[in-house]
Amino acid sequence: MSASGRTPTRAGRKKAARKPPPHWRKFLTQAELELPPPTAGSTYEGGADSTGEFEYVPGFEAAWWQSKAFVLALAAACAVLGVAAAVSLWSAAQDRAAARSAAEREQQLTLRAINSVRALRITPNPRSWSAAPDATIAWPEPPQLLELHLPVGYAEFMTFAVIMDKVDHGRVLMVERIAPDSNKDLLLSVNSSALGPGEYRLRLQGYTWRGERIDVGWVRLKVAAPNP
Repeated sequence: MSASGRTPTRAGRKKAARKPPPHWRKFLTQAELELPPPTAGSTYEGGADSTGEFEYVPGFEAAWWQSKAFVLALAAACAVLGVAAAVSLWSAAQDRAAARSAAEREQQLTLRAINSVRALRITPNPRSWSAAPDATIAWPEPPQLLELHLPVGYAEFMTFAVIMDKVDHGRVLMVERIAPDSNKDLLLSVNSSALGPGEYRLRLQGYTWRGERIDVGWVRLKVAAPNP
């Protein structure tokens, strides 16, 4: 019973029990526990040293995927796969380039309709092939009708033959017994779609009264590739 003569209630007793006296309180301290003993086949023994690192036990056998041979084999396999990938990319690039080239050749070799006419006057070299092309034109796109005017007034022949060859390919056309116009020009009309990019060599020959042909002029014509 308290000094006031009343008996303390249960709630009051619980409240008083929750707050122990100050001399009962203790500060928490970290306990230094010993490590368990190593098991059989363990790679470490003796626990941690002063630096906090475990001591390595000689004679340890690593797993198969941790062996040096496996790591080297994996590195070699990665290198082989890298080389194979590089070769595949290079081959794919070559195939794409070949496909583009084939598409361009197909377009160049297909004879298409013209939409304009272009006159081109080229003076032949009366001695031999010139050191540089006598004329250079851009491959027209869309196609044009190229009218080649070849003046031959310096040659005393009535009829001529014109032979056109493409360098590194072969003969393109041959026109026989063509007579010059009133301006002493040989007129030759060609569809530009029949002339792909490259160098063309025209050889002019005059007919004698016996029907023999004699070289009288040479022309180098270069058709430049279109800009990509």
